Amino acid sequence: MNRSWHRKPGALAAAVLVTVIAAGCSPSPDGPTRESSAPPPVTLEPAPVAESVAKYDALRAELVAALEAKMPDITWSSDDAASLSLSKDGQCFLHPQTMKSSADIVERSRHFEDVFAVADPILEQHGFPTFDGTDPVPGGWVVTRSTDGAGATVTIESKSPAYLRMTVPVKSQSCDANELLQGEK
Repeated sequence: MNRSWHRKPGALAAAVLVTVIAAGCSPSPDGPTRESSAPPPVTLEPAPVAESVAKYDALRAELVAALEAKMPDITWSSDDAASLSLSKDGQCFLHPQTMKSSADIVERSRHFEDVFAVADPILEQHGFPTFDGTDPVPGGWVVTRSTDGAGATVTIESKSPAYLRMTVPVKSQSCDANELLQGEK
């Protein structure tokens, strides 16, 4: 019989204390319930460029208006212009105009809870699932994203400032930037 614990009551007390403290540090069942977002399967064909420009520009405008209404001390302005790019597999992607906030939104949005509150209903109206939490990314970024059935992804990421970005697969023969001008008409 091992009596080393009996001879060293301090060691036994320390082991019990460590066990109790470790048990107290375990995740609480009452803690946050949001998990990382996961995109749904792509079930829809990409739409033509002009149709996609109109659809996703409207979504961007609604999201920005909602974010500015919820956090009126933070404004959003244009960052990168809309563009098209061709992937290695030949798929054309629309990148609608990127928006940039005037300040970081993490603290002011209660770690994105206010973002979810105002953006989720808008996403659902446009055929997207709700943001459903933030994604673990390196470098201190807080990122949330949602992907619709066509494979279009809306991303809001913040690390002073925040950015609203979209990536949309589109139907295009040439994937030429001139198609963007046709979408604005």
